[in-house]
Amino acid sequence: MRQTRNLLYPSGYRGFESLSLRHFLWLLLFACVPAVAQQPPGGAPQIGQPSRDSVWVPTPERVMRRMLQMADTTRRDVVVDLGSGDGRIPIYAAKHFGARAIGVELEANLVALSREKAAAEGVSHLASFIQQDLFEADLARATVIALYISPGVMSRLKPRLLELNPGTRIVSHQFTLEDWAPDETIRVENRTAHLWVVPASVAGHWSVELPGESFLLGLEQRYQALSATGERDGSSLAVIGLNLRGTEIWFTAFDRDGSVRHFRGAVQGARMTGDSEGEGTPLRWSARRVQPKVSASPDSQCAAAPRLWNRRTLTPRFIAACSAK
Repeated sequence: MRQTRNLLYPSGYRGFESLSLRHFLWLLLFACVPAVAQQPPGGAPQIGQPSRDSVWVPTPERVMRRMLQMADTTRRDVVVDLGSGDGRIPIYAAKHFGARAIGVELEANLVALSREKAAAEGVSHLASFIQQDLFEADLARATVIALYISPGVMSRLKPRLLELNPGTRIVSHQFTLEDWAPDETIRVENRTAHLWVVPASVAGHWSVELPGESFLLGLEQRYQALSATGERDGSSLAVIGLNLRGTEIWFTAFDRDGSVRHFRGAVQGARMTGDSEGEGTPLRWSARRVQPKVSASPDSQCAAAPRLWNRRTLTPRFIAACSAK
């Protein structure tokens, strides 16, 4: 079921003078909702059918296909559609991508219709449907989440989505996750679809090691956006070109002779491993989380801390010592 709390007044709404054509069309649609509001709970589903805080508006086939393609959906995936309506996205994912798919829908008549359609398409063994509030759905097995729900419901879901396993892909028809910028956005049939890849947690301090070489890397993180500082033998080291997509990370640093070295790797909890390319032979690299070192000269370390490290990740003892100075 497409949940739509706050949909009549989307985020950023400041009156009709700033209302976009897209939102105006949505207003026209919801103005018609009372006409079907008396539909019996067990009756035939109708577009615009209201629910507790929702209304059913289906996603066009081409948009569904591009959403699932953006998410790199394969037969190894488990696609969970939160607010699955008539089941079209789970059925499409099962039939055309071979994925296991689960639709979570609150309305009994839409769940019944979804099961009938899955049987008719011959994918009942892959696509299943649960009558449940989407906020209570079990997402532990999900590798792809599909959404077509209002900004208000997206906002309420965002903290839970960020807790999913790193690398989980989230695709949404039309609406975004507030300040969490999408990794990718496309336009299909004058509709918008967005993709997010749940990022691994990398904020903090890392010791990066290559054959015969090492340096310190400090990372600050806001969703998938990273900034970094580096240090080698007590001197600053420039680290640029950072990218994080799920558990994959890329960045560029510089060898001792000043030549560029590109790093690409995978995050596995408190470790990273990968390959690097520079002038000469490619080198394997690894990194492990570390605590920032406090030298015999605490005054200089305290002065350098705001520049070198994210103070929120320093040890409490170090912060207290610096604050007392």
